[in-house]
Amino acid sequence: MDTINIGKMISVKRKEKGITQEELANYLGVSKPAVSKWESGQSYPDILLLPILAAYFNISVDELIGYEPKMTKEDVRKLYHRLADDFAKKPFDQVYDECEELLKKYFSCWYLQYQIGLLYLNHYNLAGSPEKTAGILQRAVEILEQVEHSGDDVSLVKQAMQIKAYCYLCQQKASEAIEVLESLCEPMIQTETLLIKAYQLKGEKEKAIEYLQGSTFTSLNTILGSATDFFQLYADNEERMDQYYNIFIKLIDIFEIEQVAAGGLYTIYFVAAAVYVTQGRNEKALDVLDRYVDLAKRNAKKDFTLHGSKIFDSLENYLKAIDAETLAPRNSQVIWQDIRKIVAENPAFNALEGEPRFQLIKKSLQELVN
Repeated sequence: MDTINIGKMISVKRKEKGITQEELANYLGVSKPAVSKWESGQSYPDILLLPILAAYFNISVDELIGYEPKMTKEDVRKLYHRLADDFAKKPFDQVYDECEELLKKYFSCWYLQYQIGLLYLNHYNLAGSPEKTAGILQRAVEILEQVEHSGDDVSLVKQAMQIKAYCYLCQQKASEAIEVLESLCEPMIQTETLLIKAYQLKGEKEKAIEYLQGSTFTSLNTILGSATDFFQLYADNEERMDQYYNIFIKLIDIFEIEQVAAGGLYTIYFVAAAVYVTQGRNEKALDVLDRYVDLAKRNAKKDFTLHGSKIFDSLENYLKAIDAETLAPRNSQVIWQDIRKIVAENPAFNALEGEPRFQLIKKSLQELVN
């Protein structure tokens, strides 16, 4: 159990309700300085006031005083993946209700709050109607904002802000996303580079290699993550589009990225194919989609776990050292359905419907999902 956070909770709930300290004091029949001392942690409310405060804020007394156990990171991660599986197999509303109960029960467990916000972001498209999906996405924003404003872990708060910005992009709220992300911009400190040199100096070669491989893979992942932006921003320039596509494919092949993290490659191929269709270059699009299907066939019996390879043979030790999540954020069944639908049911590929190659691609994807 954490220390009692009743003062912080009163402050948060009072502000949510939009009332002043004086208004709350008048309601309770105490002085304004008394409320001020509660919120600053200098004193606590009388025990007889606790049920009145809890009822006023529409929360339990346990929530009011912050008397809740916290889950360990490992427990939260196990719970996340169990809920992700449930979203794939059970009615959406049933799993959503369980998540909401967990949010109430572990109100001050900010890592759990963050993970459930992330869970909503990764599964909101399963909610059903456009209204429900929009509502789940907005709920994710609310949860992440709570972590941002109340969390006591600086790193977690930054992650929550980044994911909130991604939610805004999903909501087509570019200005809000920019505002959040620009507030996070700060000079980069190459911690891994310094650690590599420090471990070398200390004579710990294996640790130096772990951080070298880890930082290299992270940098590569960032570069490959920019591929779709390059394709879309150069969609009006065929020569530059081809140039960047070939660069990214070479990077993927040279570093054998498929052996480490195949999941991220589907998006690269899908976006490249969609851009080629907009350019009226259907044969190029079909060539890329063939690569997409070949990737799926080679990985049909594998999971979506991030792991090491011949090139990055110390990556797993690095991931353990930084306590990184290596499992996919969604159930494999959901991911495979998306791998099929993003091609077979996407209006971006309507121009290919009359092509026998495209029909074969769709058939192959359906067989893989089955």
